[in-house]
This record gives sequence, C-alpha cells and structure tokens, in this order.
Amino acid sequence: MKALFDRTRVFAYADTEDAVTDGADGIAVTVSYTEGGYLTARGTDLDSLAADCRTRGLELLLLLQDAPKEQDVQDLHMTLVRRDMTARTLLASRHHRALDAIKQKMSQVRIVPICAPDMVRPWIYASYMGACAYLTEPAELLSDADSWGSPEIDRAHNADVCIFAQNVDDEETVRALVRLGCDAVITHAPAMARALVW
Repeated sequence: MKALFDRTRVFAYADTEDAVTDGADGIAVTVSYTEGGYLTARGTDLDSLAADCRTRGLELLLLLQDAPKEQDVQDLHMTLVRRDMTARTLLASRHHRALDAIKQKMSQVRIVPICAPDMVRPWIYASYMGACAYLTEPAELLSDADSWGSPEIDRAHNADVCIFAQNVDDEETVRALVRLGCDAVITHAPAMARALVW
C-alpha cells in the first residue's frame, strides 16, 4: 500500500506549553474561540503560531473545537491571510455544517472533516465536500485491515481523499498505519513517528 503523499506525514500535537514539535511536518492544535479571539489550548495566539509555522516551513492543522459563527470564520480567515498561511493551513472540524460555511467563505483553505466512527462511507462525504482528507481514529483503519491492506484506506485513495489518523502515540500503531498507506499521523511523539516513517 502507498500513501498519496511521497511518505506518511507527521503532525505534532501542540496543545500544551511543553509540547515537542521537532521532527514534525506540521503542527496540530485545538482551537477554541473566546471574546478576545482565537486561542489555542496552550495559550498561544494564532498570529504567533502561524508565524512560527511559516518560519519553520511547517503546515498548520487547526482542530476547531467549537462550531464557529460567521464572524469567527471571518476573523480566522483574516488571521490566515495576514500571515500568508492559507496555502499551508488545514481546518478540521466535526461540525460539518461549520465546514460547509468555511468552504464557502474560505474556498482556498483545505478542509478536513473529522469523521465519526459510525459514519458510513466517510471518504465519499469528504470527496463531496471537496476535502483533501478526513480525520479518524487508528482503530477505524486497523479493524478491517489484513495482510493485503486496509479497504477503508484503499477506497479513500480511489476517491483521491487522504486519511489522517489522530492520537497515534505508540510505535506499533505507527508502523501498522505506515504499512497500510495512511497519509498522515497526528501524535504527541513526533520524533518517534518520524524515525519510523522515513
């Protein structure tokens, strides 16, 4: 099996002050909205985070915790435009109506639906949304995998949709996902994952 990228990418969770992001291709951060603006869980404003990603050549995966209102979407859009980050930012949310709104307001930003475990044919939904990928749990990809591969990943790739697996923090799971052609893993241990995907 082969990922749609040249190799499996590694995104590092950066939701704590002491998060380790060295060795990652991108930073994944949970975003919530307050009256003061968008803030990450580690207390870093998006302007600073976007600047850090741009300086280091990393992608930014924003996990939208809340269903953003129209003004929230506009504010987020302006932050990304101001930092010239629209081309290297992915927005992920389990609020699919919010993703619809984002798609209309920010057509140049790549979106990643977070698919529920019981969702039927998530790759078709992602393809319909024009999404570059969908985000799921490793167990959903490994449960029906065999020595020939993972039907879930194969179907997604046939629809030109990538698969990102979240909460991948042990070597065995990383190895299994890489073997199956998973396109990206999101982890708290990017150095470990990087050593296994080269």
